[in-house]
Amino acid sequence: LGALQPLLSHCAGDVKGLHPVVLVPGYGSNLLEARLTAAYSPPAPGCCAREGNGWFRLWPINQTAMRDPRQVPCFVDQMSLVYDAVADDYGNVAGVVTRVPFFGSTRGLTGWDQLVRELEAAGYRDGESLFAVPYDFRYSVAPRGHPSAEGACNFGELTRLVERASSLSQGRPVVVVAHSFGCSLTYQFLLGRPLAWRRRFLKRVVLVASALGGFSEGMNDIAAGMDYGLPNVARPARVRLARSQQSALWRLPTPTVFGDRPLVVTRDMKYTAHNIAEFLEAVGFREGVRPYETRVLPAWEALPAPMVPVTSIIGVGVSTPETFVYGEDGFVGTPEVVYGDGDGDINMVSLVAIEKEWSRVEGQVLKVVRLPGVRHDGFFSVGFALKKVVAEILEAGRTVELRPKIGRAQTNAGPIWKEERCRVHEGLYNALSAVIYFWRCFD
Repeated sequence: LGALQPLLSHCAGDVKGLHPVVLVPGYGSNLLEARLTAAYSPPAPGCCAREGNGWFRLWPINQTAMRDPRQVPCFVDQMSLVYDAVADDYGNVAGVVTRVPFFGSTRGLTGWDQLVRELEAAGYRDGESLFAVPYDFRYSVAPRGHPSAEGACNFGELTRLVERASSLSQGRPVVVVAHSFGCSLTYQFLLGRPLAWRRRFLKRVVLVASALGGFSEGMNDIAAGMDYGLPNVARPARVRLARSQQSALWRLPTPTVFGDRPLVVTRDMKYTAHNIAEFLEAVGFREGVRPYETRVLPAWEALPAPMVPVTSIIGVGVSTPETFVYGEDGFVGTPEVVYGDGDGDINMVSLVAIEKEWSRVEGQVLKVVRLPGVRHDGFFSVGFALKKVVAEILEAGRTVELRPKIGRAQTNAGPIWKEERCRVHEGLYNALSAVIYFWRCFD
């Protein structure tokens, strides 16, 4: 929490009576750093060039370095995670140590510059009334009974940051603004906090382009892999990048939201959200079945209302992949794509899932804002979309929320995670030689 050290007084955040804002970025929208130890076993010559040289930027990718195809295996290896079936948790490849810089500050975000400038123009100040929660987006969290060291650490940090932000603004509750994958994490975070805490510290939650039901493209990512924009990445490397990360399974469409809609079709089989385990087997990702069934499905089997005021801002009217049809070459071939409505990435059925589920819940305050033609990555760059997002954030800070009495059924939702302490380590399979650093989570 070093970024918060300059906050020396409770008056620091008291600018124009603003409610503090905490930003939760989406997947890949903040810096990620790494360093290599002697335990690292390089997949190709040259991958150990940084060993012993301290921290380097792992993400965003250094495009200059990536023009050298010899460096691609290095990035793939260092960016991947390992699932330990015995420990039932994810961790780095042995010898790779990672950290997230600038926690609490917007300096660690990527792609949010215009939004930050607009909020600063409205009177917000980084580290005083405006904060950010960068995190290791390769991870997610797990349901009750399953360990999730990194995810639980992130939630612990977020809890303390929200409380500190409120304290620095004379006790005003916080407006949390999340985008994309950050919405999913924020939602699970809400379920994991007591209702009394949510009511005390949260003014409103603004979800931008939320996908609480997953999306169809998530299945194609698992089947074909992800290249992160790198040229000429071989299929095995793409597949490893996509499948090794804990967060990848959270992209898969959920039965609760997608039901029996056809998502992937082959010559012999139709896959829906109800038989994704069979899909994982079919694409050769058998090791993903257990974590999917035990760590993902239980977390998303329902969408209980969080019982804090929510604004959902979504893009609509953009052609979005809906069904992937594979031909004679099967999953190694290129599928034909059937398109539907959405924001270009997230399907409409997932974008409106919370409206469908929460609008009937007594006491849940929900506002839905639809922006025609705005793509998933356009909310912070397209002029009118950016202005609308800023307007909703500022309105959230002014609105007097009416909070009806909450019934017992809603107060008992969550928690689904257990808070643990953070650690930086050399890899899940190198526990004996790992040096444990308590560098972020502390009391």
